[in-house]
Amino acid sequence: MLLSVLLALMLVPVMLTLGSVTHADLAEDSAHQASTRHETVAILTHDAPAVTFGAGGEIVSGKSDVRARWRLPDGTVRTGLVPAEDGMKAGTEVPVWLDESGSSVDPPMSTADAAAVGVLVAVGGWAAVAGLLALACWGLHHTLDRRRHRAWTAEWAKVEPDWHDRRR
Repeated sequence: MLLSVLLALMLVPVMLTLGSVTHADLAEDSAHQASTRHETVAILTHDAPAVTFGAGGEIVSGKSDVRARWRLPDGTVRTGLVPAEDGMKAGTEVPVWLDESGSSVDPPMSTADAAAVGVLVAVGGWAAVAGLLALACWGLHHTLDRRRHRAWTAEWAKVEPDWHDRRR
């Protein structure tokens, strides 16, 4: 068990490094996305699906991809699917993010999202490894207990007949 605890503690800097590298990679991707994507307004050309309500009156559906049109910086008009809240009508303006080719894309990843993923990788990775080490300790403990119990049972089988006869 001590070995498992020491190994888990030694993995802390490894996981922190892994989380840091993940954050750096995602922050770089975020900066690239922010420099190559821009936000504009699209006009829905079709109605979005109707809002669906659950038994308690809560909204069950959220967003759907709806056909829309938008204008590129050079004046060219493009059409395609954009995410829109359910229940929106044709003619409604919705914000969309476009890539360099003018196609609708997801918004760029924020630096906060990159940091959150880095922390999740570090903490989640360490917790997973620590959990596996704890499971290995438990399995070893259980195996040794069973082995000791079988040895005790075998010894008792040898001693019990003599011991039982002495009590009479």
